[in-house]
Amino acid sequence: MQRVITILLGILVIFNIYAFLNGNRIALLVGTTMLMPLIGVYYGFARKWETGGVDKLMYFACILGGFSDISIYLNYRGNGELTQITLACVVHLVYIIIFQKEGTHVYNLERKNLLKLAIPAGFVFFFFGFVLLKVIPDTVFLITVLYAFELFVLVVLGYFRPVNKKSYWIGVTGVTLILIKDVFYSEFHFINQNPFVHSLMDITNALAYFCITWSIALNQNDKSSVPNYVGIVSKFVKFLKNTHIVKMVALKILNLRYQLIIIYRNYLS
Repeated sequence: MQRVITILLGILVIFNIYAFLNGNRIALLVGTTMLMPLIGVYYGFARKWETGGVDKLMYFACILGGFSDISIYLNYRGNGELTQITLACVVHLVYIIIFQKEGTHVYNLERKNLLKLAIPAGFVFFFFGFVLLKVIPDTVFLITVLYAFELFVLVVLGYFRPVNKKSYWIGVTGVTLILIKDVFYSEFHFINQNPFVHSLMDITNALAYFCITWSIALNQNDKSSVPNYVGIVSKFVKFLKNTHIVKMVALKILNLRYQLIIIYRNYLS
């Protein structure tokens, strides 16, 4: 079923691009509304519709992401960009919370790990500071600054996730694609409304959120399907060693054994 949904996602992205290029506003609204919820359905099948804390957050992010994608096209009273960026901030905040629930924190700042900070920091502060701030409207100035800071946190946490290798690299691909997607988004909406740029924005947007969703599902399945039996046993043994009742029982058993030996020897003699 997951493969079927993946194929449907690809078809939906192509449909959205076709609707945009042909100026079909209604079809575009329908297509963009379905994208994130369909990614949520993919997550549901991948997790067998579990309802843990992380799972509920993922479902919420996918539903909210659908409203985020369509708000820019509705452009209600000229506030489409403001609504879209605000909702995107909320969605990214949910992903940040999920990454933290996975146990993610910035660690081991050695030279080899400095790139994990330098890449998102350099991109976010250069692109948003020297490119976007010159062209974005005053109505979305403050929310764009907040979005840039939140994007930096999201990408950094995505680069430091303590998960298995497959989940990690799929997640890294997802958060990196968000950076690329924002370049195309900014180019199309604030600088040059080129249809080709819009098509690239649609593709990278779908791939980014699909990769993040896939990586989180993989990690949650890994946690639930592979219990740490070694850790559980070692903790239980350590608990027994440090328990006075266990020591008393052990002494009683030794004493009983000693008495039985004496009785047995007396019986033989």
